[in-house]
Formats: sequence, C-alpha cells, structure tokens
Amino acid sequence: MNTDRQYACGVDIGGTFTDCTLVSQDGDVHIGKVPSTPSDNFRSGFFDSIEAAGRKAGEEPSTIYENLTRITHGTTIATNAIVEGEDADVALLTTKGHEDTLEMMRGIGRATGESPANVFKVADVPKPEPLLPHSRIRGIEERVDSDGNVVVSLDEVAVRDAVAEMADAHDLDALAVSYLWSFQNTEHERRTREIIRDELGDDVFVTLSHEVAPSVGEYERTTATVINSMVGPLIERYLGDIEPVLRDDYGFDGSFLLMGCNGGALTLGRSIDRPIMLIGSGPVGGLNASQQMADAEGMPNVLATDMGGTSFELGMISDGRPLVQERTTLRKYFYDIPKLDVKSIGAGGGSIASVDRGELDIGPQSAGSEPGPACYGRGGTEPTVTDADLLLGFIDPDAEFGTEALQPDPSLAEDAIGDVASELGQTPIETAAAIYQITNAKMANLIEQEVIGRGYDPRDYHVISYGGAGPIHAAAYGHQLDTKSVIVPGRISPVLSAYGILNSDIRQELEQQFVAFEPFDADRLAEAFAALRDRGRELLSEEGLSEDEISFDQYALMRFEGQYNDLEIPIPGSSIDEQTTDALVDQFKETYSERYSSAAVFPEARLEIGSLRVQPIAEVDKFERASAPDTTTGIPSAAKAGTRAVYWPSRQQRVTTQIYDGTAVPPGNEIDGPTVLDLPNTSIVVPEGQRIRRNRYNDFVITNGGN
Repeated sequence: MNTDRQYACGVDIGGTFTDCTLVSQDGDVHIGKVPSTPSDNFRSGFFDSIEAAGRKAGEEPSTIYENLTRITHGTTIATNAIVEGEDADVALLTTKGHEDTLEMMRGIGRATGESPANVFKVADVPKPEPLLPHSRIRGIEERVDSDGNVVVSLDEVAVRDAVAEMADAHDLDALAVSYLWSFQNTEHERRTREIIRDELGDDVFVTLSHEVAPSVGEYERTTATVINSMVGPLIERYLGDIEPVLRDDYGFDGSFLLMGCNGGALTLGRSIDRPIMLIGSGPVGGLNASQQMADAEGMPNVLATDMGGTSFELGMISDGRPLVQERTTLRKYFYDIPKLDVKSIGAGGGSIASVDRGELDIGPQSAGSEPGPACYGRGGTEPTVTDADLLLGFIDPDAEFGTEALQPDPSLAEDAIGDVASELGQTPIETAAAIYQITNAKMANLIEQEVIGRGYDPRDYHVISYGGAGPIHAAAYGHQLDTKSVIVPGRISPVLSAYGILNSDIRQELEQQFVAFEPFDADRLAEAFAALRDRGRELLSEEGLSEDEISFDQYALMRFEGQYNDLEIPIPGSSIDEQTTDALVDQFKETYSERYSSAAVFPEARLEIGSLRVQPIAEVDKFERASAPDTTTGIPSAAKAGTRAVYWPSRQQRVTTQIYDGTAVPPGNEIDGPTVLDLPNTSIVVPEGQRIRRNRYNDFVITNGGN
C-alpha cells in the first residue's frame, strides 16, 4: 500500500444510483456516482463507483484499491430480495404442534402495516402470501420450558428424517430452526445444526433462532429466523463475488465492512451469519452522517431527510440520539430486531406522475435507473419529479450527472409532462409546478405525522437534506413545517449516505430476556450485563479485534407492567448499584412523558424490564471532511453563474433568477432568495423569503428571512 496517500470509502447502492464517497486522510472528499446495475446483481456499480471517485482524486483503478484502508458498504440486496420475492429456497424445523405459527401471524396479519382506515375492513384486506408453504415446515418433538429446563428431549431421528425428506423433495438453499424458548436453553437448536451438517454438509445455509432473535415472541422470532435464511445464501454469494475480487484481483488489503440496520458496521463474517441485519441498512448511513453533523454544530434535534431517485426517507435524532425502531415489517410479517427508525415513501426524483380519477398523483412507481426520467433520453417516456424540476428551471440543463455524463433535455421533459397536462387541461409548466408542490406536500405530511405523532414539535428541529433530489425540495417542506433551519451538506449532499457509511463504527447487537419488576435488583442486573459484555468481547475478538478496542452501550427495555411496547433506556457505565436503578426509573418516566405526554404516565403502576441489550462497539479511524474559516469578503464574480428563467410556483410565472455556482461561494457569505445554487449532481432551491449561508464545513444553511 502506498502510505503517502490513504483513503477510506463508503459505497451505497440505491435503486437508481450507486454512490461512493472517498475521503483522504487529510480531509479531501471525492465523489463517485454511477447508475446502479441490477442486471449483474449490482456488482459493476460497486466497482465503478469506487473507480469514478478514485479518478477524481487522481488515482487510477490500478492504485486506488491499494491505497484504501477501509471500504464500508451499504447494500439493498437483502431488502430487494424480500420485497421482490427473489429470495432463497428455505425449509423450517420447529417444535411439533407449532407448525402454523407463521400462518397464524398472532392473529394480526391482515392489519399489519395497514392504514387505520383499513384495519377494520377484514373482508377487503388480504393476508400476505405465506413466507413458507406448509410443505416446507416440519414439526420436531422437543420442548424446553420458559426457565430453560428440558421437558421433552430432542428427537434426533425425527430431525434426520425431516432434513433428508425435505432435501430430497426440494432444492434447498437454507434451513431455519426455531424451537420454543430456545434462547433460554440453546442445546436443542445447536444439536439440530450439527445433524443438518452431518446430513447435508456445508452447502446449506443454517439459521438458529436463538442466534438471530433471542427474545420472547415465538412468531416474531420464527419470522426473523426464516427471513435470515431467505436472504443468507444471496448475501453469501454476493459477498463471495465482491470480497475475493477486491483482495485477489485489485490488491485491496484493508478492512471490508457492511452497513447494518442498527447504525453500526458489521464485519464480513457477522454479515454472512446475520444478513437480516443488512435489511433496511441503506438509509441508515445518511442518519449516521446527520448525527455527526449535528454533534459538530451542537444541534440535539435533527430531521434527517433523504430524497434520492426512488424514495424519500426520514430519520429523527432527538436529544442527541437517533430513534430506534424495535419492530420491522416486511411483506406484512414483522420481527423484533432493533434498527434505526427510518420511514420511507415513494417520492423520489424518479417518482412517476400520473392522473388517477382526474387528480394528479405522484409515485410510488419510479422510473429507477433503467430507463430513468424521460429527460435523460434513456428510453423513459413517463413524467417524473426530476422532469418537473428541470422544466421549472431548478436543474441546470447544461449539467452532467454521473460518470455517464447524463445531460437532461428540457424538451424531453416537456413532452413527457405534456401528456399528463393534457389530461388535466393544463399547460406543461402548470403541471410541472403542481408536481413540485404535491411532492413537497407529501414529504411535509410524512414528517409532520412522524414528528407530531411521536409527541415532538417540528419547530424544535433542524432539517438536514441530502440525496440527489433533496436540496431542490428541502427549503419548501422545511418552510411548511417552520423548522429552525434546513442544512444541505455541500457537495456531498447527493452521496451523504455513503459518507455516513464510511465513518460508521463496528457495532454488534446482543439481547437477553430479563424479566424483573420494580424495585430492581442491582446485583442481578450487573451480573446479566457482565455476561452480555463477555459475549460481545468474544464475538469481536473472533473478528480479529482486541479487547482494548471494544467499548459497550447498554440498555434496558422497559415498560409499565401490563403494557406491550418497550422503551429503550440507556444505562451508562459498567458499574450498576442502587443509585443506578433509581436513575433508571427516573429516566424511564422522563422519556415516557416526552414520548406520550405526562398525562399518560401511570404513577401507581410498577415498572417492568423485559430484556437487556448490549452493543459491543469498536471505533474505526475517522476520515472527516476538512473545514474552512468564514470569510466576509463577499461573493466572488466566479460564483455568479449567470441567470436562468425559473418558474416560481408562488409567483405562477417565470422570473429571471440569479444562479450561483455553489462550490465557489466562500464560507460565511449569505444570499437572499429567490435563487438557485448549482452543485455537482444536484441544485439547492431557495424560494423568496428565505436566505442561504455557507458554513465552515462548506454546508449550506437555509433560514427564513430573506428579502
């Protein structure tokens, strides 16, 4: 490796583009943005994005990999496989008598993920397709009770017969094993894996429920086990295609990590064992980067908003911590593995505009990267949000996007929008303005529902906007919600998720059922946490990390007795005594009041701990952006990129508007709207009545108060 010039990079594969952020040890940032390549399982896009960023850093493909100390990768392979039904062939072994657990769905399968209006429409709302057909499920005689005592011994002959039978009848890729109370006594599941290996060798992927979801909830645990098996072989093959090529063909000898849905990076071995942790991990990188920015600027409350080509995603940081979602829903099935809470709607730059019953609608269908928006001339004919933004003048028609130098053509955009405009009896520019406004309203509505629905006030938050399309729309929805400010992370806003991915620490998830009622036994708590920390050290040491590199975050999952949902309450430090348990009670009540209001607190109810969670963490070397001092010398002439006829919906007409080259605006300077700042791969739109300023990190801060 050439130690004179070292880099770390993050690669984020999205539905439309694959992004790479390459950061040198001295803080220089270089961006690679290429079309995603679903035709070859996204493999080409991965390598192309790294090489595109490397060329901008002056590195050839032959040298960039040798100079990389770390690659952290966020992939949608696992998510896409489940959503699109292209997962592996799986069979399930479960406790005899419980073969219908997945089909019963705890009796709430029809309502899962449905709007309140649909919950009571039982006849109209179908159950989802089964995760597994009955022909792939076998019950095995065995039983462990809730205390971990063996009540019925494992019938090993039945296990061998079931494995052999299903292997003969089906072309199995994976086996899932989920026995009752297995997390209290793992013996039966571990022995079952040994039998599977004896019968089928190492060619079949095996998931044990106590390793994936060691907590109460037979249905949730079984769902997680099956889904892990459904994506496991695909992830194993995908990483088997990429990692050896990096090492053997390109000379990469640094760390190769995968982005996890919990906000941490996973080692290669852990990613292959628990690929369920990769599901929904793509948007998490942007939330991580937003937290880094929030910490640097002293902003405890942030709304992280990512508008890419396919979707709009929202994550929340409150009091300095990202909100955690305990339950994940996929295809109307749900499982309990913690992930950073990111909500999504179909409102991206590639979202297609259509007319439904005489009304204009946007998404959720997307033009994706193939063929993409009509304006790129790649075969797309349906109007998209990007086409509308271009026609309004928010996108520079002379801009070039990605390594293919895609140049948008306003005439193609106008033709595509014209078809919809004719149905509505409007001109194309009026329809483009309506597409812009409806898209903004959909995003504002999602933010409002999530923030207010959780008991928070949008006016207490700053918006961080990123993704290729986000900065074009962010000032508008930020203004609708009256947020404190809108921040666009400079040149890296189109690839902020990739930037957040590259600086994510290695983080594992360990959880243990721990039923306790107030008053809590401090010694018992301390003993349980110590055991989890020991297990965490063992896991990370197996991945080559030394004990002095490892720290721990600890949480108790708590509720009022009789309630169903938990709150995750942090426990600082490793020493736990009565003072710690008293503080734990106070912290729970304070958090509960903030989340649900003080009127919802049950003062007479006992508190209950349902489980304990420990996150072993190994910090990675941070490759951070360089900062620059503010200057008040004014806007240089080089930053003024001429004028453009921009259609401002608020004025319902085109206005000759001063355009700026955002990269040439020095830190500390302010510009009043209406204006547009052009950046590589995006634009920042500042409506009338708002003002934009560039800060020391070369980020752009939009506030109300322009002339």
